[in-house]
Amino acid sequence: MKTKLKTAHEEAYSDNSKTLGVLINYSIDTEQPDWKESFIYIFNNGTYIFFDTITNMFNYLVGERKIKRAYMSEDDFDLYYDTDFIDGQFNGLLVWTDN
Repeated sequence: MKTKLKTAHEEAYSDNSKTLGVLINYSIDTEQPDWKESFIYIFNNGTYIFFDTITNMFNYLVGERKIKRAYMSEDDFDLYYDTDFIDGQFNGLLVWTDN
């Protein structure tokens, strides 16, 4: 399946220290046109931290560290974001941890 990434919403902290956002990965494959998934993310100091739920992101922001999340550098993310398509789902490119 061929998919594409799109930013649905983004907000920066007033001091520009972090950006919070919602990323959508959606199918551009005519055989599975309705498939999509979303991720909540924090962008800080050249690194994206992805979460599968808003609650997990909020818990992480208040200090809880045993939260399911995945990290990706800005350079790696830009390769996927700027490409014509991803061969597969973005979720399959993420390495999730809760440590």
